Formats: sequence, C-alpha cells, structure tokens
Amino acid sequence: MSETKKPKHKILFLSIFFFALLIHPGSSFAAVFFVDINQDTDVISGTQFPGENMSNQGANPEIEPIRANDGFNTKHVVYLGFNLLSNVALQGALLGGDTIVQYVLHAFNVRNFAQGDAVVGDVITNVHYVPNDNWAEGPYLNYTVINSSNPLDGMTFDNQVGFTDFLASENQDGANIWYDWPFLANAFTPGGINDNPNYLSLAMVPNELNKTSAWYLVSSFASKENTDNPHPYLEVRTTAVPEPSSIFLLGFGLLSLSVMRKFFSAHSFRFNHG
Repeated sequence: MSETKKPKHKILFLSIFFFALLIHPGSSFAAVFFVDINQDTDVISGTQFPGENMSNQGANPEIEPIRANDGFNTKHVVYLGFNLLSNVALQGALLGGDTIVQYVLHAFNVRNFAQGDAVVGDVITNVHYVPNDNWAEGPYLNYTVINSSNPLDGMTFDNQVGFTDFLASENQDGANIWYDWPFLANAFTPGGINDNPNYLSLAMVPNELNKTSAWYLVSSFASKENTDNPHPYLEVRTTAVPEPSSIFLLGFGLLSLSVMRKFFSAHSFRFNHG
C-alpha cells in the first residue's frame, strides 16, 4: 500500500467509529418517576343539605367526581395535589437539567354506578389543570361546614381555586381497577404567582349529560386516607438535555459523513476510470 493511501483509510476508520458513537442509544435517554399523592379532596355543590357549598371533605377515604340531575343540582369536583420534589430521584434529574415531557395520573376506582336515565357508560371523568396551588385539602369529612373564603383553611365549592385547561378523559365502566389519564407537559398553561412549578394540582371533573330527565352518575376513587385500597399517584416522564459531548459527537459525526461521502466518491471514480 502506498503512503498516499494510508491517511484516507485512517479517515474512513475514524469516520465509521464516530458515526457509531453518534447513533448509539446511550447518547440520550428518557426516565420515568412516580410521585405519591400529597393531598386530595372533593368539593360539593348542591341544595340537599344546609351549607353544602361550604362543606369540606378533605379527610374522606373516597374522592368522588359526581354529577346528577336530581333536583338538587348535585356536583362534586375532585382536587389532587402532587409535590414533584417529594421524589428525590426526580428532584435530582430536574436539577441536572432534565425536562418533563409527559404526566400520567393514576387513580384506583372502588365503585361506580349510574341511576335514572343513564348507564354506566355515561360515567366519564375529565382531568383539568389547576393553575393555583394555594389550597389545602382540610381535615374534615361528611359535609362539615367551614365558613371560610380562604382555600388554605380547607377547600370547599365556594372557595375553590378553580381549574382551566382540559387534559384528558376516561370512561369508568369497571370497578376495583386502575384508571389512568396521560397528558403532555405542554398541554397546559402555568397560571402565575400562585402556580408553583414544583407542584402539580389537577381537578377531576364529572361529565354532563344533555338530558332533562332524572339521572345520577357516580365514580368513586380511593383517596390518600383510604386504608383498604391504593391511593392516587402521578407518573412523570422526563427526557435528558443533550450533554456537550453529545453535541460535539453530532457535529463531528456530520463532518465525518461528509468526509466518507467524498472518500467513496473518489474511489468510485478511480474504479470506473481505471
């Protein structure tokens, strides 16, 4: 082999080597973390009991997004709160530059039913984003009235912080099973100074039926106070920010591909022209 051909073969070898590093799956990765429920409650609206709109259910073992055309305008909205930094591994990943790309809410259904002019297929729960994290589940249950306008004293229907963006929907046609609501991290808009970036609040909202007849839809999930069934949790999926070495390999790999193309083009010309 002549001396003039050796450098080109070395370039070819290096090009293939760095190209292999470039496409190696270890250059980027995704991770999955699980965050336990921090607090949960359902707030109640209706006229069946005195002070119903000011009652707190923070200690109830079940959280129930309920809607009914029962003559009392009954409606329950469930609020869930997750402290993302309570998972030490997730906290480290975020501090290291990882980005959250998707969430999945998981909740265990203990019972659901439909009454009147409705069927179990009508039992649908929608999940919405809550842009205000300044609320507390409260220590009460069984329609305990707390006459307070501050949701930090225990959230009620009258003092609830409210919800915005729709995130996901799921039909509960079975009981004693898990249900999940996946949604992307860019599916909602942060709400400002009361929206903690390290805390995620969600609302479980029952569906409406466009019927003037009497109907009642119930879906009950185990809350964090439930000792007989698993409570809600949040699945968090992240992706890593490319490291400087990966960026370097990307640039070097593209350059190597260009050199490889020129190398093979030159040798192809020699072969075709003797």
